Amino acid sequence: MVDAQTISIIFAGVSIGVAAIYYTLTLRNTQRAQQLQIETRQAQLFMNIYNQSFTNPDYLESIGRIFDNEWSSYEEFKSKYHYGENKDPEFCKAYDLVCGFFEGLGVLVKENLLDIRLVALLISTQTRRIWELNQLIIHEFREDLNAPRIWSEFEYLYDELMKYIEEHPELNT
Repeated sequence: MVDAQTISIIFAGVSIGVAAIYYTLTLRNTQRAQQLQIETRQAQLFMNIYNQSFTNPDYLESIGRIFDNEWSSYEEFKSKYHYGENKDPEFCKAYDLVCGFFEGLGVLVKENLLDIRLVALLISTQTRRIWELNQLIIHEFREDLNAPRIWSEFEYLYDELMKYIEEHPELNT
């Protein structure tokens, strides 16, 4: 025969078990909702970035201006950018806008606010072309101005992108 004390102990044990299961399910649902919220915010952020680049006429004109200009040395680059009598103010503006855009993306990737996968899927070619076109110039620019952080987050973005592409060769376009 089961007495009242045994029933109350069994009931207390079952209640604790049910409460633990309920707590675990609630915690999992909360974590899923938080993850979904993070992914949604990241997608919104990326779409804002996309809209400020690929649908922005100033950006498109600026990136075209960079690709249209050629330089064979840092000295030639300097004459177009901020120095010398051949200074081209429109080129300066375009260069700063485009490199600043990629610098900002680098900060977002570094701070884990933007997944490098999104950059790789949408703008890997453009990121690579701009960095590779300017890599030596930027390094000399840093030395010339004694400013080692100039476009350093852009460089970080490029390095992270190349690591990601190495891990995902299907994106190497």
